[in-house]
Amino acid sequence: MTVTEAIEQRRSVHSYDPSREVTMDQLRDLIEISSKAPSSFNLNHWRFIIVRSDEGKKKLNEASLNQKHILTASAVLIVLGKIDAHKDVDIFLDDWLEKGYYQDDKHLRVVSDRFYGTQPIVQRDEAIRSTSIMIGTMMLAAVERGLSTAPIIGFRPPEVIEAFNIPENYVPVMLLTVGYEDTPPPPRVKRLAFDEITFDETFGQSF
Repeated sequence: MTVTEAIEQRRSVHSYDPSREVTMDQLRDLIEISSKAPSSFNLNHWRFIIVRSDEGKKKLNEASLNQKHILTASAVLIVLGKIDAHKDVDIFLDDWLEKGYYQDDKHLRVVSDRFYGTQPIVQRDEAIRSTSIMIGTMMLAAVERGLSTAPIIGFRPPEVIEAFNIPENYVPVMLLTVGYEDTPPPPRVKRLAFDEITFDETFGQSF
């Protein structure tokens, strides 16, 4: 399957076969391949809580406006973004230098200490941005593996944070249901055309 084919086939699936299990090996594979997605300064902002128990899914359902596909999916991933990921720069520093991405650590220290370190809004925004890029990658990887997903932003973060003991330096970016679809999804809904979303050199200028 090509990337283009995965894009064409992907749908947000809201009807899962509850009798078909996605194994931990499959979830591990999905997370490991998706974690090859890019992130700001390769800080790997994402973290995952895998929820497979009926009790855990019930908690998520209650915090997510009773979206029933949370209950029928084989697993639900609570995808978190680490707000203070810039503090992890030392984890990656030797690898960056060894592979020639930087000549020394001066630039990285500036980014860590002065750019991210002094701007809480940037920290949060980047946690969400980088993690969202990974989620997009994950949904396509799932299609290649014969799995279905649905991204969910309709949930109450404070309830999820409390129910799953999430530390304050992590933001719940999204929930992602994973499973096997029960019924074929409907045809893709309308997308805006190229000329409606693309401008030449300056906003509003048509080609």
